[in-house]
Amino acid sequence: MALDLNEKPWYVALIVGLVLGGAILFAGNSYLFKDQKKQIANLEESIDGLKREIEKGLRAKADLPKLEDDIRGYEIDLQRLTKILPTKKQTPALIKRLKQLTEQGFFSLNTFKPGAFIDKEYYYEWPIQVNLAGTYHQLGLFFDRLSRFSRIINVNELEISPVAKSKKDYSIKATFTQRTFVYKGEKPNGGGM
Repeated sequence: MALDLNEKPWYVALIVGLVLGGAILFAGNSYLFKDQKKQIANLEESIDGLKREIEKGLRAKADLPKLEDDIRGYEIDLQRLTKILPTKKQTPALIKRLKQLTEQGFFSLNTFKPGAFIDKEYYYEWPIQVNLAGTYHQLGLFFDRLSRFSRIINVNELEISPVAKSKKDYSIKATFTQRTFVYKGEKPNGGGM
């Protein structure tokens, strides 16, 4: 059952040729070039992703001077804040200053005991137990001077009680905890100095 195209008009041969060519093209396109089409699609997708990354990098490059200025500003802020929240290396000087402040007033310093560091998320809390005897007015001046420190010092657990008359004319006994804070730039060595 062979098809003899010699006896048919020319356009039948053209139609048969077009149908066979289309079938071959369809088969080749569907089966032979299937993997190459997937590779081309994957490569085009990869190129699009790389173009997006390049655009993101160019935007970041354009923002770089602003980010560098921000970093310099943050470094200046950090230097300023470490005066308020110093590092562990500055704790001996703090103890000396607090003890001197306590001794400056008309007080009898009974206890000055730095406690262990308490680990917080970004800093260490450092409690210092203080027990002293003096006058109410001197205690107020002490707290006023304490509030003028460049660093943060909180006074908690304040208990004031009267004392019996003594030869130094102390009228009150005060027990409190001074809490200061140490920047977590480095690990402190466990406790009070």
